[in-house]
Amino acid sequence: MSDIARQLDFVSDHMPIIRGIGRRFAAGRPFDGLTVAVRIHVEPKTAVLVRILRDGGARVIALGNKGTTNDELAELLQREDIEVLGDRADDDSTMQAHLATLAAATPDVVLDNGAELIEMLVAGGEHPRGATEETTSGAFTLRGPLKGKVPFPVIVINDSPLKAIVENKHGVGQSVIETIRLATNALLQRRRMVVLGYGWCGRGIALYGKAAGADVAVVEPDAVKALEAAIDGFAVSELEDELERGDVFVTATGAVGVITVDHMAGMKDNALLANAGHFDTEIDVVGLRDAAESVTARGADIRQYVLPNGRSIDLIAEGKMVNLAVGGSRGNSIEIMDLGFSLQALSLERLARDPASLSLGDQPVPADIDDAVARAMVAEMMK
Repeated sequence: MSDIARQLDFVSDHMPIIRGIGRRFAAGRPFDGLTVAVRIHVEPKTAVLVRILRDGGARVIALGNKGTTNDELAELLQREDIEVLGDRADDDSTMQAHLATLAAATPDVVLDNGAELIEMLVAGGEHPRGATEETTSGAFTLRGPLKGKVPFPVIVINDSPLKAIVENKHGVGQSVIETIRLATNALLQRRRMVVLGYGWCGRGIALYGKAAGADVAVVEPDAVKALEAAIDGFAVSELEDELERGDVFVTATGAVGVITVDHMAGMKDNALLANAGHFDTEIDVVGLRDAAESVTARGADIRQYVLPNGRSIDLIAEGKMVNLAVGGSRGNSIEIMDLGFSLQALSLERLARDPASLSLGDQPVPADIDDAVARAMVAEMMK
């Protein structure tokens, strides 16, 4: 047995909720005859999810995200009759080509991660039974450019209070701080950490950063969230006021270009930047590359960019999702994703079996699914 197969067995053993759902899927085969397109990071926890979809009768076609695919795992899944597109080295153009391949497969049910596949299906006039959307970034797209244009139900997993509290706050918060330490081997105690965005992911990063000893400041334009950050005990500031003070900057906004080249030019020398958001556009990495007078690799996952004013920026994982793009990182903890992927599995089953029970367009996870998964996780935690 290969190392990745052993790792996958270990992960599966620690995901009891989704294993139970998988046994039911294998018996009832709710996806018989259906093609399920899965756009999500290709790593061991997601492999457990795609396996139970396959065992439930689906033809599964999976595509990872830029810089986060585990190539050895992708090969293993291919041998198990799960189609996997792309690899870890994919760039923007190849990712778009793979998305077009996914859309051309005319999937019956879609699991999306950033709403790019949903957007492509809508543009092409394709109408699957329905889709799920995993991320804050994808929810922004559904409620912005795609508002009123999606002619099929989309269950936004990110709207579930379970995902917000358990996965986004505690899962992302813990894994982002652990991965920054992994990539840098740097001490966080008494260093000024500036967290951009105080949504659920930002809350978690601030919380776990504080627990690691960092002096945390939050940048948040929404007045209510800013107040919450202050009540939670964090300094609340404007980004411009933190440029000379911050040692570590972490983006978690779901927006584009929140840290610009002008911001980076104003930061202290050797400021460290990381992105926890879904897309690698929260930090203007393209502008940084264009502006830099030199670029030097500082280990496997850090590049130093020297700007015309002589100041240097250290960027982790080229601005990709830090807790999966850094070498050796493993994303959110196994038990956290047992909950998250159970929400996904049951929502996909609802779309496959009873799409008429759902309204068109974006909507939250059905309350009975939230309730069932919450009860299952509490039962597991109390054992």
